[in-house]
Amino acid sequence: MAESAATAGLENFLAAVDLGSNSFHMVVAEEIGSDIRLHDRLREGVRLAEGLRDDGSLDPEVEKRALDCLARFGQRLRGIRPERVRVIGTNTLRQASATEGFVRAIENTLGYPLEIVAGREEARLVYLGVAHSLAVDARERRLVVDIGGGSTELIAGQGFIPDLRESLHFGCVASTRAYFPDEQIAAPACERLEKRVRMAVEPMLEDFASHGWDQAVGSSGTIKSIGRILAEGGQGPRITRAGMHWLREQLMRLGSVRALTRLKGLKPDRAAVFPGGFIILFALFESLGLQEMRFSEGALREGAIYDLLGRIHQEDTREMSICSLQERFHSQVLRNQSVARWAERFFTSATGTWPLHEGHQQWLRWAALTHDIGLDIAHSGYHKHGEYVWRNADIAGFSRREQGVVAALLRAQRKRLPGLAQLRSLGVAAEDVVPLQQLAILLRLAILFHRGALPLVAPPDLTVTGRHVVLHLPARWLTDMPLLAADLEQEQEWITPDFHLQW
Repeated sequence: MAESAATAGLENFLAAVDLGSNSFHMVVAEEIGSDIRLHDRLREGVRLAEGLRDDGSLDPEVEKRALDCLARFGQRLRGIRPERVRVIGTNTLRQASATEGFVRAIENTLGYPLEIVAGREEARLVYLGVAHSLAVDARERRLVVDIGGGSTELIAGQGFIPDLRESLHFGCVASTRAYFPDEQIAAPACERLEKRVRMAVEPMLEDFASHGWDQAVGSSGTIKSIGRILAEGGQGPRITRAGMHWLREQLMRLGSVRALTRLKGLKPDRAAVFPGGFIILFALFESLGLQEMRFSEGALREGAIYDLLGRIHQEDTREMSICSLQERFHSQVLRNQSVARWAERFFTSATGTWPLHEGHQQWLRWAALTHDIGLDIAHSGYHKHGEYVWRNADIAGFSRREQGVVAALLRAQRKRLPGLAQLRSLGVAAEDVVPLQQLAILLRLAILFHRGALPLVAPPDLTVTGRHVVLHLPARWLTDMPLLAADLEQEQEWITPDFHLQW
């Protein structure tokens, strides 16, 4: 009773957890009418990127440090409804290719699913968090910089809309380790890192310059620390170009990571990763010709909260991305909507036997609405072209897992049905392969019944028993539509031996 009452009291709460490469952050907020009231903002310096090995695995001590932190976070999250919580992994978890067990441990510890997002999706959420934390003029152009532990996001936008999103493959933890391995801060190492940043930014300079900005905003712990040091050092309340040159001279004078603790305003736990983060921002100031930058507390976790609100109130960025894919690749929108309706009808029939849930239904719908996008590239192998787009494109709002499962569904929509081992080889997680193969059957059938101009008003009834799928067709269908009968016979051959189709 007490637990039920506590859960009911958290009905309007939302939370976002940001599993960054340097720090883990959590924001807990309450939705009150059209406003958001912040209840908790937690941060722990985990330095996940320090534990990333060359083979894609993580050091066990770093894993333990991360899970201990998440156990504390999980206690605060307890009772908040799953659909109102987002747990987001960024650069280190993107690079960690041998950590499937760690991902499961994260989900078990927190009690909520983990989304690992692509760099540009991370950039979109950062921009959204910054925009909501500032007084926004819809006409105001903004440049946002977020220096994380393993990557740096650079975004230019107007109002709440990010127009340019880039994710650069270096951050404060990784860069400090790579360029200052002996903890000595020397001019040649700084210059090498500056050169790397300038080379990475050069191809996008023209686009960012053409977009322009009315203000530059920084949103990470590194930038917050720089602002505090400059203020404590009498360099003014904002980060300026002159202040950055002053601080670079201080780093050269101190000469080592250990000596950075003498800088007023720099917290001890930040010193170990500060040189790399500072030099990255210094190089961005020089490359982009920045004169001044302000700091914003809003970042990825706040952006995730507002993006979550959009999903709850039917303003889901993912739906807009689906429409964009359909338009860009000239999908047959009306036909695909009908395919999606039939697939959902089959889904409803199958859920009595197959353990499918609402999340699986979303995957099936997204695949049905975009199953033909590969045709815009070539008819031959179009299911593979569609898979490639879903797997590799920057699709706003989607996690890498979501993109991966939809990509696999598009691959499995025709020809021989991939087996469980083949789906695993396509990057599908172990817990997703069985439901994904079942969803592929439902998608294939929905597409099959829309092949050609068939005068069908409603889908046939379907029942499933284990691996047996039975379609209950009116007798006249097979008489009047011999091509349908041939398609069903071919489908039965293609899904054997994993499933058996009867009609």
